[in-house]
Amino acid sequence: MTDRAWRGSFAIPMTPYDEEDRIDEDVLAAEIEFCIESGVGGLVVPVMVSEFRVLSEEERRTMIRVPVQVSAGRVPVVANCAAVNTPLAVSYARYAQEVGADAVIAMPPYVLRPDFTTILAYYQAISDAVSIPVWIQNAGVVALSPDQIVQLCTEIENVSWVKEEVAPSTHSIGALVARNCPAIEGVMGGGGGRYMITERARGSKGVIHACQFCDVVQLIWDLLDAGEDEQAGDLYEHVLPALVLEGLMGMACAKEIMVRRGVFVNNRIRSRARPLDEEDMREIDRVWERIQPYLIWHK
Repeated sequence: MTDRAWRGSFAIPMTPYDEEDRIDEDVLAAEIEFCIESGVGGLVVPVMVSEFRVLSEEERRTMIRVPVQVSAGRVPVVANCAAVNTPLAVSYARYAQEVGADAVIAMPPYVLRPDFTTILAYYQAISDAVSIPVWIQNAGVVALSPDQIVQLCTEIENVSWVKEEVAPSTHSIGALVARNCPAIEGVMGGGGGRYMITERARGSKGVIHACQFCDVVQLIWDLLDAGEDEQAGDLYEHVLPALVLEGLMGMACAKEIMVRRGVFVNNRIRSRARPLDEEDMREIDRVWERIQPYLIWHK
């Protein structure tokens, strides 16, 4: 896939587990179909939403391979190659390109706080290993300044897209877009989609978010592109409480929504020991009842 006019919902598939805590590849395939049928602009895997930090190296590769195979070129797949060291990041990047990913994305090494010289060498090594676009995820351990991002994109051949999440993300996106750097093809936001309209007003080309409401998020973006700002705002206000709840409760909440949408068979997670309690489920019930009339995809 060579067309890089990327925009809108770049949905993050969550990692589905079976009852023995293994990746359920059949459910993962169904999740990818759900995203594509919902009209997303692309997929990003496996990142924070996918619980990538609690996946084994082989599981991370599974979470790249299956989405690429199932999507079969219908939407771009951006594969996460972030790692605690440069050789491992390079290994993930090479694998992603080998299996057919359209781009890779990486935050800087996320265990120790690297200096900028180390970060530059890290992205240079990733770029040298592939011939596909490299995204910078600006979040986590190190908050890169707009000038540092411009330097990375200008000096390193394939580094050309940015997921900007440094708070306040609206100002960070606006400051980066205002640099008008020819080497930056686009900037997208994150934050679970909670700030998508304000981020778009500052120049964001899309939003990278957990996929449970990707049909609604993509429609909001389409309405904004069509100049239907009031209708987009109304729809955004209906989905926002559900996005806020995801931010509060985490991926167990998002997976519970996927169960209710008929895609997942359970809401198992690894990255949080405490499961949803009865009060959590009551709040999900309340939000679910209110959002259902605005859902577009139905099983």
